[in-house]
Amino acid sequence: MPSRVKYIPNITLYPTDATQEWRKMNPELGMRFSSPAELNSSPSNYAVEHGYDLYYEKNDKDRLPIKCCKGKRPQCRFRLWASWMKDEQTFQIKSLREDHSCSRAFKLGSIVTYRWIGKQFVTDILESPKMSLRKMKAMVSKLFNINVSVGQCRNAKRYALCEIEGDLKDHYSKLWDYGAEIKRANPRSHIEVYVQPRNNSTVMFERFYVSFKGVVDGWLDVCRKVIRIDGCFLKVICKGKLLSVVGRKRNNNIYPIAWAVVNVENKNTWKWFLDNLMEDIDEGGNGNGITLMSDGHKGIMEAVKERCPEVEHRLCARHILANFHKRIKGECYIKPYWRAVKATTIPKFELPMEEIKSFDVGAYDYLIQRDPKCCSRAFFKVGMGCGEMENGVSESFNAAIEEARKKPLITTLKDIRVCMMERLYMQKGKGFGWDLAICPTIRRKLGKLKKLIRFWASYVSGYKQFEVMQCNERYGVDMEKRECGCQGCQLTGIPCVHAICAISSLNLDPEEFVAEWFTKSAFLRAYDYSIHPLNDSTLWPYMPDFHQILPPTRRLPGRPCLKRKRDQAENKLSGNTRHTMSRVGIQHRCTICNETGDNNATCPMRGPSEAGPSTARKKSNVRNCPSQAGPSTPAPSAPTHVNQDPLTQDHVPVNEDPMNQENVNEVPVNQDHVHEFPVNEVPINQDPVIPIPVNQVPVNLGVRVPRRFGVRARKPSERIHKIQIRKQVFRKDGKGMTKDNTVTLHLD
Repeated sequence: MPSRVKYIPNITLYPTDATQEWRKMNPELGMRFSSPAELNSSPSNYAVEHGYDLYYEKNDKDRLPIKCCKGKRPQCRFRLWASWMKDEQTFQIKSLREDHSCSRAFKLGSIVTYRWIGKQFVTDILESPKMSLRKMKAMVSKLFNINVSVGQCRNAKRYALCEIEGDLKDHYSKLWDYGAEIKRANPRSHIEVYVQPRNNSTVMFERFYVSFKGVVDGWLDVCRKVIRIDGCFLKVICKGKLLSVVGRKRNNNIYPIAWAVVNVENKNTWKWFLDNLMEDIDEGGNGNGITLMSDGHKGIMEAVKERCPEVEHRLCARHILANFHKRIKGECYIKPYWRAVKATTIPKFELPMEEIKSFDVGAYDYLIQRDPKCCSRAFFKVGMGCGEMENGVSESFNAAIEEARKKPLITTLKDIRVCMMERLYMQKGKGFGWDLAICPTIRRKLGKLKKLIRFWASYVSGYKQFEVMQCNERYGVDMEKRECGCQGCQLTGIPCVHAICAISSLNLDPEEFVAEWFTKSAFLRAYDYSIHPLNDSTLWPYMPDFHQILPPTRRLPGRPCLKRKRDQAENKLSGNTRHTMSRVGIQHRCTICNETGDNNATCPMRGPSEAGPSTARKKSNVRNCPSQAGPSTPAPSAPTHVNQDPLTQDHVPVNEDPMNQENVNEVPVNQDHVHEFPVNEVPINQDPVIPIPVNQVPVNLGVRVPRRFGVRARKPSERIHKIQIRKQVFRKDGKGMTKDNTVTLHLD
């Protein structure tokens, strides 16, 4: 027999321990909770364990009734009632009927929320943050024997991440404390928070800049004075842009110097970023003696001109080529362009540019307007130890922090800091393991150049002076000054193939002529500095005098993009290619007039007979329309009889409508077989002779008209007037086409 409902208001029972297994956390009569939200997890555990389709009949702050099998007949007898106690602030289960007469359910509805799923997956998300939603859905089905949607899994994963990393508002409100903790652990580091005041006591986040003293000192000590700046999007949770400046180490690897988070990338934010950067690396100067490379963003170009007028500003050659291809198409420009970019002398630069000019003067003018001094080696400043014309270093840094860019603000900054902290230590340990005088990357470059010296011949002209030649090419090499006529040695700091040929003729080692930047000792000195670790957020210094920072409210239009838009060349390298050629950006020409701007359907030179049927004609009811001469021409009323005079050579019956008389051809073709019949009494064996206007041919007389006439086939029920016979067509009967009764239409 079913158990009777009992009311036990005074028994002190408390919920089970939170560390207990969820399967054992079932509701019991008399349980007490601090709030209805605390009670919700107990019915959810009970429903998932046994497969009961529970639902909230009402769910508010005062009461919580729960029943089973909503909308099903017969309804299950289960019922739970919980409400506040009168004498204390406690939420208690006061009534519980546990009898069930229902079968197991696999879709439990609102009783299993994304919060409940997220709480079960906090540990799994912490161990593998990259867990896919489909894998999470399969794990829910396997572990709990219930079916959930992908949307629930997405919200559950976001909830689990918030439980791990904290709410987004908490991240912005702790920025002051995070900056104070960095300065405590790493003295003389540069932290700047830029906010926008609000009407109340709060401020809106705008920008956050950070650079560590150890990283900046390592770059200033032994690194080449060449920096790359770029920006990338922050994804998913934290919106905005991440601006970064990256140097290059002795082994030609990335060396991040400083980074900042801003709401939007424009001239003002780049100028603010360069102000802080120059304060760190140039003591607030104008960039004298520094080479800066960027992708040519408009905000960067304007900010560099105003803030760093003395810096050597280089542009990424690959970005210039991508913008060039958006305007001018053609594969014939690619090879000459790269030869011009890689040329180390002005004559070698001018030859491929003249080749481009021979193809298209507009293409030549476009490249000249981009200022070749910013992208060609022939115009680069010598002595910087860098002959690069691409900004791939910044792209590598953006790819290395791709996962960090999907997290909340402080977590993103933490991941970048930890990545740099580990990198400084790991690279130093790697350098100690080298049994070399120079870095391995530089040694591999020299090995490739040594294979090419067999094509060159060297002739001595003085003390450590040589003339190196190959066919018609000749360059002078001065080993004492470490100079070559091709300027390759002066640009990169590494002996070129001509210098290696001269060095090899003296049986010397080319590694001895490599610049000091690329030696092992310089590499190790760059990593003598380090980033000191930070404490947990609960131990950060509290900054009560500063206003609370709110997250930005700027929202970009459209669906947020998570993947970087790849260039066509990158898709080919990754294997993501189409099976057909893309026609994006190609100007289409009309097949009739051979001009751009229209096609064969909208061409003004297209004749009326070539035009397709009008859309208005398809929409109109043409079953009772006597004529289909045109959509805007009113159809004349059909006469009851055709002209009763017999057809002769001088007399041709015409339509009584004066609108159609002027276009009728009055030359009959067959006088012997012309008869007059009422329209509704035309025998099957006779061919009606009815004149029609030119270019307004009725389509079907119960016959099939050739498609070359460009007109629609009429229904047999549509009436006709008069038509003259000239062309042979086939009459259509119920069994198909027949040649027995032919008609001819005159279409001059």
